[in-house]
Amino acid sequence: RSVKDQRIDRAVGVGKKIVGAFGHSWKRQRALQAAQKDLGPPEHNLITECCTHWGSKQRMIQRLLEHEKAIPQVLAADKTTRHLMLTWQDIQVLDSVSAALSPLLEFTDAFSAEEYVTISCVKPVLQMFNNDLLKVKESDTPLTKAIKTAILDYMNKSYKDSVTERLINMASLLDPRFRTEYFSESESEAIKVQVMSELEHLVSNQGSTATGVSETLPTSAGDQTSQGAAKKPKKRLGRFLKGPVSGKTDVTAERLLSELSSYVNSPPAD
Repeated sequence: RSVKDQRIDRAVGVGKKIVGAFGHSWKRQRALQAAQKDLGPPEHNLITECCTHWGSKQRMIQRLLEHEKAIPQVLAADKTTRHLMLTWQDIQVLDSVSAALSPLLEFTDAFSAEEYVTISCVKPVLQMFNNDLLKVKESDTPLTKAIKTAILDYMNKSYKDSVTERLINMASLLDPRFRTEYFSESESEAIKVQVMSELEHLVSNQGSTATGVSETLPTSAGDQTSQGAAKKPKKRLGRFLKGPVSGKTDVTAERLLSELSSYVNSPPAD
């Protein structure tokens, strides 16, 4: 969505033709390697865009810019490929696109390498995009600024739904790596109120469930007695630990608030 621009389409289209011209001729590839040795840049092959691989367009652009001087030497030597040489306007466009997408490419590579990614990462990632990776700089070209702004608008609107936002905020708070680190003060207070409401609801439900279970236990025991003295099962450790705990107090709102404050104020986990 962010790269739908006629200037970008033209520059990328010429770049694809350049990559194709080298890919179908071993003589041009050899000439490019010789030019790379003379000019000093790393000896890398050109990369073509693949529609099914996100980031392949950016990798192609980076490689074209890397060999910005070596490629024209080879193309200019053959009259059938001279028309494929990038203009200075094309170079500026590719530079602007690369400046906007390079940070995203590095982040995507790191993010995709994670084995276990949860919804709790959405809030930190969005904040990182807005405050760091895609933050508009004074040195950015107008095209780079437009690309960054378009990406941010799309990402922020995608998670602006109130239900989705509450779910993301709750997940981030309950992740010990983040807690309230990525919340503003007002957001932090609002999510704490939401968590307290959820906790009180869970505690009340657990209390009513426990009462219902205890009322049915005598009936179950009586049924077992009437069936005769069956073989007594061996107790396991869990059965002993399920017994009544002396000095146990009811869970109050003050205790829940204290536990929540202790959790929020503890340092983030690694």
